[in-house]
Amino acid sequence: MKKFIFIVVSLFLFNLSVFAQPDFPKLTGRVVDNANLLTTSQKQTLTSTLKQHEDETSNQIVVVTLDSLNGYDIADYGYQLGRYWKIGQKDKNNGVLLIVSLKDRKLRIEVGYGLEGALTDKISHEIIEYTLKPEFKKGNYYKGISKAVTLIIQSIKGEYKQSNINNHHSSSGFIHYTNYFLSQIPDGLFGFLAIIIFVFMPKVIRLIGFSLLFGFLFSLVALTITQSVIAFFIVFIIATIFIFIKMKNSKASSSNYSSSSTYGSSSGFSSFSSGSSFSGGGGSFGGGGASGSW
Repeated sequence: MKKFIFIVVSLFLFNLSVFAQPDFPKLTGRVVDNANLLTTSQKQTLTSTLKQHEDETSNQIVVVTLDSLNGYDIADYGYQLGRYWKIGQKDKNNGVLLIVSLKDRKLRIEVGYGLEGALTDKISHEIIEYTLKPEFKKGNYYKGISKAVTLIIQSIKGEYKQSNINNHHSSSGFIHYTNYFLSQIPDGLFGFLAIIIFVFMPKVIRLIGFSLLFGFLFSLVALTITQSVIAFFIVFIIATIFIFIKMKNSKASSSNYSSSSTYGSSSGFSSFSSGSSFSGGGGSFGGGGASGSW
């Protein structure tokens, strides 16, 4: 009985750690340079480009640089940050985050629901792999970010072509997709399974998949401790149901978003008013995009 109580308590402690929200920076504008990688002039130029694109289309693109992720996976951080800031319009979910973590040397393009069809995971990966990484390795942070922003906008407009990237970086289809797939896998088998569920599956399947995965892990702990098959199944059922309900409620309360998504012309959005004030328009994210490191 004591062992069973220990397992249940561990489940609740796990819940607190897994679902704890990172300490997000304040949304101060279209360029949030917490890592101080950009000059004032460079930030103004980027802001002007991003504002012009938003004025023309209502799409919200935000560049954010961080000192560190503080141990968080950048894909999960980007997903949560996009929902926390609510980048993009509520009825279109047309937001994009370009995230740079300096100390971790990590990169992420986080794409809102409404733009996943235009700014695909593949294109996001190409922008990171062939534009951001080469420039960042040279220390050309602004040049890399500026070129990436241009390619992101081109992709959203349907003007992106692979020829926009240096030809010598292009590889055969098999090698390219292999590199892309491997770049998304974090360390460890658990991270591998989690990213597969999180990125490639529909929302409902993601919830079920994560719940089953965590439930299975806890049931393995129960089996190891108690050596009881009955305990294995009891913990599996309880943990799976508990985590499913917790994640479902967490996602539902995060934001109420519309499932209809387009990225055409805009009318009447209020994210940019007078002066330099800026805020998210109520958009939502589902984990689309790509990650990398330099």
